[in-house]
Amino acid sequence: APVAAAAPVDAAPAGSAKVHIQFTADCWTQVTDGNGKVLFSAIKRKGDSLELTGKPPFAVRLGFARGAQVSYNGQAVDVAPFTSGETARLKLGQ
Repeated sequence: APVAAAAPVDAAPAGSAKVHIQFTADCWTQVTDGNGKVLFSAIKRKGDSLELTGKPPFAVRLGFARGAQVSYNGQAVDVAPFTSGETARLKLGQ
């Protein structure tokens, strides 16, 4: 099947932002946008990635924080300060 070309990183519409998560282990993930709309809620597998565009701030919950590498608008985000046990809860773009 043909694969769509990736949009350039700066292609987020005005007033929106981009969250990218790369998974190095299985990780339950939930991302909610600034309107409180759940953009994603499911388990992602090792090797998967997730890219979402929406209205910030984003609330991100990770079930296995060490298994996810988060970036916001192309900038890496350190989830360690937001991690308790295995899980992390963080706000991006507030």
